[in-house]
Amino acid sequence: MSCEQQTPTTHARGIDVSRWQGEIDWRRVASAGVTHAIVKMTEGGTYTDPRFAANFAGMLAHGLTAGVYHYFRALSSTPGEQLANIRQRLCEANFEVGKHILAIDVETSRNETASPDQMADALHELVTLLSTQVLDGAHPYIYTSPSIWADRVAWRKYDFSPCPLWIANWDAKQPTVPETWSSHGKSWHCWQHSSKGQVDGIQGAVDLDWIKR
Repeated sequence: MSCEQQTPTTHARGIDVSRWQGEIDWRRVASAGVTHAIVKMTEGGTYTDPRFAANFAGMLAHGLTAGVYHYFRALSSTPGEQLANIRQRLCEANFEVGKHILAIDVETSRNETASPDQMADALHELVTLLSTQVLDGAHPYIYTSPSIWADRVAWRKYDFSPCPLWIANWDAKQPTVPETWSSHGKSWHCWQHSSKGQVDGIQGAVDLDWIKR
């Protein structure tokens, strides 16, 4: 595995993938020292990543600590529709609450017309639905970048700090933790530190993550 930075020994090596990585040889990925992987599962109220089932099964078969992420849509699908899509795919996969990660991917792409208030309102409703109806009271991870969270989400409206933070902060010595979490004395759980990783078993670039043990 080739990384732009040296991985601290206190952190586990992880990647996150989607259909853009094509067919992945998970045996080789595991042999390369990757111990955690998060795969795109769903987006909005209807879309499922076409590589999800194969990727999730491959991760589990080769002993990786597995997770899934849902790409959040603030306007084109209601939180209830997104919940239904997520639940259906989780039921079809061998997903175990309390063992596997479920994350919400909060980005601006395909959310360009949503206001910060609309982003926060829909995200809070989806977090609440997932916590109460899927995760047995636990909270989904939130994936975001410092700038998107600060500028595109009205984060002061709600307390999102119970959601473990998966921060995207590429090529930084240390990631910037948004005030939502830092003001509560919390830090990141996952750090996506590069989008240009090279990992045996994957053709082309892949996102690299450090996971706190």
